[in-house]
Amino acid sequence: MNYRLLLVDDDKEFLDILYRYLKSFSFDIYMANNVKTALSISHKKDIHLILSDVEMPGMSGLEFLKELRNNKKYRHIPFLLMSGKRISEIDMIEGYQSGSDDYIVKPFSMQVLVAKIKNLLNRIYPLKNNILNHKGIFINLETRQAIVGKEKIKLTKKEFELLEILIKNKGKILSYDDILTSIWSDKYSDPHTIETHISSLRGKLKKKGKLIKNVSGVGYIIE
Repeated sequence: MNYRLLLVDDDKEFLDILYRYLKSFSFDIYMANNVKTALSISHKKDIHLILSDVEMPGMSGLEFLKELRNNKKYRHIPFLLMSGKRISEIDMIEGYQSGSDDYIVKPFSMQVLVAKIKNLLNRIYPLKNNILNHKGIFINLETRQAIVGKEKIKLTKKEFELLEILIKNKGKILSYDDILTSIWSDKYSDPHTIETHISSLRGKLKKKGKLIKNVSGVGYIIE
């Protein structure tokens, strides 16, 4: 899975340049030319890093940063501010106090930008390849630990594997045969086996268990 970056700037030509360059590093890129659109994208997509201009019509990049940091769901997202002018120490201090992780001043070197982005991603997501996250459900593939919010959830081997396959295929319907073949290695096993384990898994996930839906006659999906 690639890292997902959200680029925010009211200069469309500059956004296109950023898009083409960063795309070459296998990042998944989302773009917005105003904060209202950026907020909508950040609420709908699982964004890993935000790169935002400071000065924009309407809501500024600094106000965008403060809006995200006031919502605990998005406080962890690394935020890199771009400034089109030389900024004072006071401006930088205000940005850092508001929750900015770093600054870069235009015009800047694209190589330096990528280095800053990679540094932030490696620092914030050191175990990204071993951890799956879906709407507040975290599973560590290395330790086989599941966490909902801040609570560790004790799952059986099959329950963990069920949750893993559902999250890896989030938004997609997994057929009974797919699940049985992947987890029980036998598509001819009793489908009621899945139902029993799903029921137990939902109970352990509590409110998050409602995300797992049965598609009648087909299989299961995690929304």
